[in-house]
Amino acid sequence: MTYKSLLCHVQPDADHAEHVRCAASLSDDLNAMVIGLGAAAIPPLAVSAGGAYAGLDGEWLALMGEQIRLNLAGSQKVFEEAIGARSHEWRTQWLEPTPALAQAARSADLIIVRHGGPGRPIPYSDVEVGQLVVSAGRPVLICPPGHDYLGKGPVLVAWKDSRESRRAITDALPLLQRSEDVLIVEVSQDADTSPAAARIEEVAAALARHGVRARGEVLESSGRADEAIMTRAGQLGAELIVAGGYGHTRLGEWAFGGVTRSLLEQERYFILLSH
Repeated sequence: MTYKSLLCHVQPDADHAEHVRCAASLSDDLNAMVIGLGAAAIPPLAVSAGGAYAGLDGEWLALMGEQIRLNLAGSQKVFEEAIGARSHEWRTQWLEPTPALAQAARSADLIIVRHGGPGRPIPYSDVEVGQLVVSAGRPVLICPPGHDYLGKGPVLVAWKDSRESRRAITDALPLLQRSEDVLIVEVSQDADTSPAAARIEEVAAALARHGVRARGEVLESSGRADEAIMTRAGQLGAELIVAGGYGHTRLGEWAFGGVTRSLLEQERYFILLSH
């Protein structure tokens, strides 16, 4: 398995293009093309019972549309400057970025996004990363703020014996194969850790058959699994954490498991999540 097409949403601000530059450098390593997507939508302003835009001045609506067109043109400029002469394709869509990326994922092997920061994303212009992970059907690589290059340094795989984890290590294979050191960890609160050790040894052996330099380690912890994983990643000097993404809907919004939520919120490591 390899990645031959990388997909990223692009905003018109060059300061928010770390993930695009990361996609460019990965495309060099993987001989992949990069698909840039500019996507935005006009918010559905429900101003009257007569319809979403019934009371909205037509001229103001036209101005909003023109601003989106200018932003999309700016996004294309940012993308093309970051990608340069590499193989690429540019697309635009008048749709909220998260569903637009999920739809465009049919053309891609890996989605690369930027960490949105601590604030709540604006759905009409920003990517809701957690929702994207559970809806796209493709692995999502999240770039931390200020980082535009994913090297070949250590990778920590946060293993849990689940469908999502099995999907994640398969989806991450091209990145695992280029890493100098892959550590598979499972957090265990059991007195007998031998079953966990046996599981991760099997995972390491399976990855070795794909040329991955992998080893396993059980993290014995009576506390929170996310804290144990982050601590071990720091000790390892990891650049990337690979994990399954766990989420479910609650009252119309996505709720995420403790480890997934912590990985989405942290800003230190590259994170690859797969659902």
